[in-house]
Amino acid sequence: MRFTYVSGKRRVFEKLRKEGCISRADLARKCSLTRPAVSSIVEELISCGFVRELGPGRSTGGKPPIMLEFVPEARCAIGINLGGDGMIEGVLCNLSCGVLKSEVVAYENNFDSILSGTEKLIRILTPHFSGGILAGVGIAVSGIVDNDGVVVRSSLDIVGKPLADMLEQRTGLPVRIERRPNAAALAEALFGAGSDAAKLVYLTSGIGVGAGLVINCEIFTGSHGFTGEVGQLHLPDSRILEEAARPSSMLKEYAVKTGEKISMDEFIQKLFAGDEVAGALVTSNARYLAYAGGIAANLFDPDAVVLGGDVLEFGDRHFEIFKKELLAMSVAGEMKKPPVVVRSKFGRRGVAVGGAQIILDSLIH
Repeated sequence: MRFTYVSGKRRVFEKLRKEGCISRADLARKCSLTRPAVSSIVEELISCGFVRELGPGRSTGGKPPIMLEFVPEARCAIGINLGGDGMIEGVLCNLSCGVLKSEVVAYENNFDSILSGTEKLIRILTPHFSGGILAGVGIAVSGIVDNDGVVVRSSLDIVGKPLADMLEQRTGLPVRIERRPNAAALAEALFGAGSDAAKLVYLTSGIGVGAGLVINCEIFTGSHGFTGEVGQLHLPDSRILEEAARPSSMLKEYAVKTGEKISMDEFIQKLFAGDEVAGALVTSNARYLAYAGGIAANLFDPDAVVLGGDVLEFGDRHFEIFKKELLAMSVAGEMKKPPVVVRSKFGRRGVAVGGAQIILDSLIH
């Protein structure tokens, strides 16, 4: 979606979702709306099942306020993480990013296998939802997705193919497709490490290197859907970031330097055992990512930068180098207003959780 003005209804909904329990008077004050406007919005949300009245709250003088409670299970959605690792992860998720059920199925990289595997996952998860309304399916994919939901670049056999349309026909549920970093960024902005940030940049390194930007709980995609493709940044040594900073590149460099081909698990074991080559590569990785994060921070002036992806497995030292070097690049730091730099709360699951929230967030405008 493109960044738009945040409506009063959206502000009330988000405040209810974050607070859980609140009065109409406090909603009006915290959302900068009139009490009649809030009352009208609340009545609409109650009629849709998103909110219910709990009864009188504590009085601070005068008539006790009627407290309102958000209902997370009023709507649920299925979120799908379709990466390039041969496994499709799915979650059944409520409006507060709560995971009610999760499942994983294997697939081969051809369209028929991806379609059948995703449909299977949806059918496994659907029966676990009871009450409320199952709102749809959000699929977060490796690659670039335009603003029409068409996959225009990916290592998966889904480029330009009608994955969403065919799944809608087979399951009867609305289906939307989004980039994986965008989905993960949304989860972190709603109930994750960046839940207090009005503007959040999410940076990830795993299968690839990418970023997601969320403004006022909405994904910012740019004019065509290509925002966040930081993997294409050119580094000072003339390589692009994705060539240098994804974990698989580190394994190749390790093999060149030592003559030893190892898996990522073995690399991490060597790292924590004090292997100097592994340590140097991890330091370089943190600096490469900080370079991208610093550019993003100076472009968008976010409240928070969240680091996610497989690089979190490299431990505290990697993160502290990333944080230090990013903040050193940040113009805001010179003004003593630097962004908060934090690690992902949801980790790998954030992609699937965010996929579900893409559907759920589209319910309120």
